[in-house]
Amino acid sequence: MQTIIFDVDGTLISTEDMYMKSLDYTLRQHGIEKPYAEIRSVFGLPGYESLIHLKVPNPDAVLVEWKSNVNDFADGIHLYNGIFEMLSGLKDNGQTLGIVTSNTPDEFAIHHDQYKIEQFFSDFVFAGMTPNMKPFADPILLAMQNLKVNPNEAIYIGDSVHDMGAAHNAGIKFGMAAWGVPNQEVFENQADVVFATPKDLLEWVQLN
Repeated sequence: MQTIIFDVDGTLISTEDMYMKSLDYTLRQHGIEKPYAEIRSVFGLPGYESLIHLKVPNPDAVLVEWKSNVNDFADGIHLYNGIFEMLSGLKDNGQTLGIVTSNTPDEFAIHHDQYKIEQFFSDFVFAGMTPNMKPFADPILLAMQNLKVNPNEAIYIGDSVHDMGAAHNAGIKFGMAAWGVPNQEVFENQADVVFATPKDLLEWVQLN
């Protein structure tokens, strides 16, 4: 496989606690109490779409408050074990790597540059760079255009059904980052490849 495109949150970096616990806190400040499983279900969607999906009243104002609360929960984020070694191995093996994320550039820079993983990637597609974001194909198609790669030469690695939908809508394979997936049943066995660990992904790419 020539090109590997990655999601970020829940795939390379564990950020669920930061985003979802801050969302839970923000909703409770507005008297809105929802089961955490329901809140967690929107992890990976852009913030505004998450609030619409959860049917939160006045989503514009709530989104501003949610963003202001995120940093209060930032202590829980970390790079998943084996990610740095996997990215280094892929780069050494000659693979081209890209990022497609629902983060804005500012959100990505605030929380992710501390892990020094940007060095491995040749292209970044952020929220707002395409007319539609995941699960539409637009961001992955843009990444493939920027990286000059054909669909049969690429795979998208992510942790949500929205990631899988975006990959399949773009006509490429989807690899589940199972290390960041608490419930694989929601994928209904539609992932093309399931990787239990980052090392498994590196080994698979070396064989394909």
